[in-house]
Amino acid sequence: MDSIDFFYDIGSPYSYLCATQIEGVAGKHGRGVRWRPMLLGAIFKATGNDMPARVPAKAKWMLQDLALWAESYGVPFTFPASFPANTVRAMRACTFAAERGKVREMSIALFEGYWSRGIDPSSAEGLQQASAAAGLDAAEVLAAIETQPIKDALRRSTDEAIGLGIFGAPAMVVGKQLFWGNDRLHLVDRALAGDLGGAA
Repeated sequence: MDSIDFFYDIGSPYSYLCATQIEGVAGKHGRGVRWRPMLLGAIFKATGNDMPARVPAKAKWMLQDLALWAESYGVPFTFPASFPANTVRAMRACTFAAERGKVREMSIALFEGYWSRGIDPSSAEGLQQASAAAGLDAAEVLAAIETQPIKDALRRSTDEAIGLGIFGAPAMVVGKQLFWGNDRLHLVDRALAGDLGGAA
């Protein structure tokens, strides 16, 4: 049975919201989630896309929308002063954590640190706190994210996302079906139930 490939970037608020719900959706159907770190900036560059926050009218709407989604999910949300953050180091940390079987734990910790407490996910403080929460040695994580193998692994994951037609975050792939956006989780639910053509 297909799992959900969940492509995300810690700097994406809708990825954060989706991350709080996606395993519950998958679990309803006995499926798993494959957490797939990627660099959203590289995705934007490759596809000619851009973040909604760069359009003033969209940005104003987005703040209200994010608050409504967080309230509906019952999760904490505070728009961070450092937005947009450079998440390269954070996404490398997630990539390293994946090699240690801790990608979910690292990702959730970085998401929560940034989107509920405003801690820059690529800062030493953010990475150290997330490493501790994930059960990883912070010094090892900080060293690993500067190595070429980790940089290359994140680049491969990002290139794979581009190859799948992904143009933003969060993006979810079930079988051969691509779903984009936190607000498509109900369609992912249907796909996993076999109630959506061509997905599960």
